[in-house]
Amino acid sequence: MKHSTNNEKFFFEIDKTKDNLFYFQFKDEEGNIYLESDLYVLKTNCQKGIKSVIRNSKNDARVIADYPFYKKWNVFMKTENGKTRAFKTSFNTYEEANNFIEDLKSLTLKTPVVDYTKLKLKS
Repeated sequence: MKHSTNNEKFFFEIDKTKDNLFYFQFKDEEGNIYLESDLYVLKTNCQKGIKSVIRNSKNDARVIADYPFYKKWNVFMKTENGKTRAFKTSFNTYEEANNFIEDLKSLTLKTPVVDYTKLKLKS
């Protein structure tokens, strides 16, 4: 994976569970899921979670590449409230993991958010 400054490479999706709890996913243009959030009772908190990922992606001290499991590099993010979010990544080299981190740094508030809760028809 090469680093890209294209903001369209990644996007967020907001959806609801059958129990009406909100969550978001962070995906690439091919539909690969890199992060799934916790469940939120309020949609506004879900949206704040997305902003937290964007904000924390800019902080070098909060986004870490580590080599802990199965001889693969993984990327973790530490949020302001102390939660650790693990991205669903498994890179063969540090360079690949670092390129992903650089991609994360290019996220902005203009990164697309697809809100499936608005698209669903009420029954």
